[in-house]
Amino acid sequence: MRNFTALLYYLFALLGCDMGATTIVHRASANGVDIIDSEVRVTDRIAKFECLASQSGQCHYTLFHHDCAAVASTGAAKQPAADAKPCTGQAFERFAMIAGTDKEVIGLEPGFKLCVSAEDQAMTADCKNAGHP
Repeated sequence: MRNFTALLYYLFALLGCDMGATTIVHRASANGVDIIDSEVRVTDRIAKFECLASQSGQCHYTLFHHDCAAVASTGAAKQPAADAKPCTGQAFERFAMIAGTDKEVIGLEPGFKLCVSAEDQAMTADCKNAGHP
């Protein structure tokens, strides 16, 4: 079913229909050298991740539920709705990509929180290294 939905979005795009999208860019450099350069385009429930450049040769992505990001940024626990899953502060997906490659992920819930790093390290929902406070 997810592949069918993706096919429909591609067909709409070919016909010139814009479904609305959000682009998230992460770029950091030091002394003119890219540390990380990543772009993620989110359209409804499809996200295209592009690792453009990375000092380590890989982009390491960590994805959190939206509620976890809100708790991390405010420091206050939100009262979840009766049918909502409580925020555990744990990432629901982690993956790495080689610089110069892209990947599509289908079926992501709207409003997910994204962290990307050039290094393979555990991240908290506020995109800080989990090993260092």
